Amino acid sequence: MQSSGSSWAATASTITGDTPARNRFALRTRSVAIDSRTDAVRRDLADIRLADRVFAPHYAVPTRRVVGTVATITETPDENPLSQLLPGEPFDVLEFTSTHGWGRSPIDGTVGFVRRDLLAQHHDTSHIVVAKQAVLHADPSMARPLGHALPMGSRVAAAPANDEWCEVDGGYVASSTLRSLSEEGGDAVDHALRLLDVPFIAGGRSGAGVDAAGLVFLTHLLAGSPPPRFLDLQAASFGTPLAEGDTLQRGDLLFFDDHVALLVDGERAIHVDDVVRCVPLAALDRFGPIRARRRPA
Repeated sequence: MQSSGSSWAATASTITGDTPARNRFALRTRSVAIDSRTDAVRRDLADIRLADRVFAPHYAVPTRRVVGTVATITETPDENPLSQLLPGEPFDVLEFTSTHGWGRSPIDGTVGFVRRDLLAQHHDTSHIVVAKQAVLHADPSMARPLGHALPMGSRVAAAPANDEWCEVDGGYVASSTLRSLSEEGGDAVDHALRLLDVPFIAGGRSGAGVDAAGLVFLTHLLAGSPPPRFLDLQAASFGTPLAEGDTLQRGDLLFFDDHVALLVDGERAIHVDDVVRCVPLAALDRFGPIRARRRPA
């Protein structure tokens, strides 16, 4: 639903004789910085939740939808992948077109377009996939795999079938592949180690594929401290900055011009190249000088 923004105009005044001319308008506060990747603001439309920050001709009340499969969030319809929605994740739609919904992910904050045919009515979820993938089975046993898997980060409504299996929409998954959304998150490095050999995908942030910032986002989301989605924002604001001479430890992040690596220990780091790899620190030299060192909270 959209509501039109208020309009305003200057009141004309008569200037006579030696009355000095005056400016009709004056900006008295700083402009608000807008990042189109994370702020749902366009020249014609803005999220009503931003009404206290920005002026727009129209404001839209978000309509919450959910996806049942991995869906790409693009900067323009079908072009320039920014991030993803994972199965079971919500998406706040601010405008529907004939082919897409434009809105914002409440999970990673990304603003963009998602194919309309992938958006379904919202439903609640109870668990998140913490294994690289959770393979669906036809019954609560290993005997009948269905050939479909939910990647790490997917969200499901799960009910225990027995001590080892949970029933989810579409079948059964091993209980060990899930964690309740209400439980503590664990260690980001442990989550990253489960993603070894997962391929690079532009905009990816799931067990099916990640980009550099997506690897950091997914693993820290599971650990309970989600960072910003994008690399430059992570390097500028996630956790606390470290000086060049500070001793590095497990979990610290090393940021390069267009890359990031997560320290496993004093000698190794996890990063995504063509696939997610654990490499000696010296192997990162090809990405150039370290631009930032940060320690997640």
